[in-house]
Amino acid sequence: MSTGSGRKSLRKYEVTNLLFFLALMVALGVLVTMVFRHYGTRNQVLDEESDLGVVSEALGDESDVGIFYLGTKISETQRQYRSRLEIPVTDDGLLAELFDLPGVEEVTLDQRILIIRKSGAVRWDDIRPGVRRIVSRHLHIHF
Repeated sequence: MSTGSGRKSLRKYEVTNLLFFLALMVALGVLVTMVFRHYGTRNQVLDEESDLGVVSEALGDESDVGIFYLGTKISETQRQYRSRLEIPVTDDGLLAELFDLPGVEEVTLDQRILIIRKSGAVRWDDIRPGVRRIVSRHLHIHF
């Protein structure tokens, strides 16, 4: 008799373990699904939020240095160009066009930031529209 009741308790134990691990697998599956859905969409930008170009700028009338914050990363590292002679052969036109603007003396690219140093004779109001146009066109070509 003791063997029969032992089989019943062993069977109960096996069924309980089976149900427990089945519930655990379902719970982990739900958790993994939620994590993949969250991390799969975290880098997606809505169309109205995507702004390929200059997002904001820090310009002062008394300063010869202006900072333009871009909507996307334009370079991986900081690169500084003090004249047209330093523009690499591999330039896709962005730097050459920026140096074509009147008064631009130096251009620094730093990931999402574009820093421009101008001559004192030129006002930012003369340079700003050209920078916005060039950056916007350049980013729309590449993205």
